[in-house]
Amino acid sequence: MSLIVLAVLSRLVWTGWVHPPQDHVFSDMAHYVYRARLVANWEIAPGQRAMAWQAWGTHALLAMPMILLGPSSKAALGAAALMWAGLSAATVVWSYRLALRVLPRADAGGPHWPAIGVGVAALLWFPLLSHAGFFVSETPFTWFLLASTLAIVTLIQTGRQAWRAGIWGALAFAVRPQVAVFFVLLGLAWLLDRRWRGPAGERGSWSRRVELRAALRFAAPLLIVLAISLVRVRVYTGAFGGVAENGAMNLTAGRCHNVVTRAFPDQAALEHGQPTRRISLPGFRALAHEGPDHPLALRPALGGESIDFVGEIGDREQYRAIRRRCYAATGVTEQLRYSVTNVAMLWVVARPWPESSDHRSARLLPVAMRGRDLAAWLAPLALLAMVLALWRWLGGAGAEADHEPIAGLGVCALQLVALLLTSAVFFGSPRLRTPSDPYALILLAALARSSGAWIAARLRRRPR
Repeated sequence: MSLIVLAVLSRLVWTGWVHPPQDHVFSDMAHYVYRARLVANWEIAPGQRAMAWQAWGTHALLAMPMILLGPSSKAALGAAALMWAGLSAATVVWSYRLALRVLPRADAGGPHWPAIGVGVAALLWFPLLSHAGFFVSETPFTWFLLASTLAIVTLIQTGRQAWRAGIWGALAFAVRPQVAVFFVLLGLAWLLDRRWRGPAGERGSWSRRVELRAALRFAAPLLIVLAISLVRVRVYTGAFGGVAENGAMNLTAGRCHNVVTRAFPDQAALEHGQPTRRISLPGFRALAHEGPDHPLALRPALGGESIDFVGEIGDREQYRAIRRRCYAATGVTEQLRYSVTNVAMLWVVARPWPESSDHRSARLLPVAMRGRDLAAWLAPLALLAMVLALWRWLGGAGAEADHEPIAGLGVCALQLVALLLTSAVFFGSPRLRTPSDPYALILLAALARSSGAWIAARLRRRPR
């Protein structure tokens, strides 16, 4: 109860007085608010391509208070700020609840100190708090994903909550479709475990509790939201092209390492430098400032920091052609180096955004930078804990994988694997890493507990 009170109070103070998100609407946040107002005013129509630029979950959430209180009213944005505060507070509580599920209890009758440690760490973890003060997608995504993960772990451990896991997962997908990578990995793990045979010839260890019907109940909401997202893009763009158009641009940036993408309406505008849309990636900009001697030096595939073309900013065919040029110019070795650089920017070089562009609250950037540096110092231990959890769950545990905490920690480890794969293909940044931080904190707590138990056992064996 104390954790709930502290989580709610801290988020209310943050979004109400320290950093109200309605006073910091720029860049991505401005686009979310703009599209939410279009929805609330019923000003959307087929062919409105701007509506397909990003996934629809965030602006749908923002539209709810606008429909109730008025699209342009201050009260609507104030209510949305309360919504973001509540989602951020719920992230703290659900981090604790997930830790209760996956971390063994040292004393059956005493406090669950590992879970308490995770809850306190999530409460104080600055990126989670800071994002509550911006209308960014990471705040709802983090909680939806945590709620889905907790239900998935419960499903693995008890065979229940398949629908709940699927519904929360579908909402997470609507906010940030990258979660599909985690669900694919989870499905592969389920299929792999189904092939395993125990000493008595039984099929699977943890997957025995997740029968085919439960798996279908879990998948159904995901498939429904995927279909809605595909049709939505078709309605707004006139073609089937994924679930959001910014994915093609982000993939191109990850494979070409350009800082800026500019779209021009015609050749004349291109020659005069008058784009209709210009998008800059702060992480690559920061990397460019490090210079050519940096180990992760930015080496744009096409020679310049900007990629310019005539057409719509979301034109997938344009990006496909540009990526082919980048692949030809770099080769496999440089593309692999790009992937290493993309992953590294989860923790280093890239400055925390939106804080780095929030000129009204510049005093908070040094705090965000220290939060990034702390995450970077903890990253090697978190990745070690990830590998150990996966090995025990999928590779080296055998029948022991049936033990409830091992399977739960394995699911948390899969979240980090999904983050690494997504970042390697696209790119990473502290903002994109933050929704995975609760799982890293849980794995760190598990590593600390097992290391402490190992040291204590060694000390007990030492001759006196």
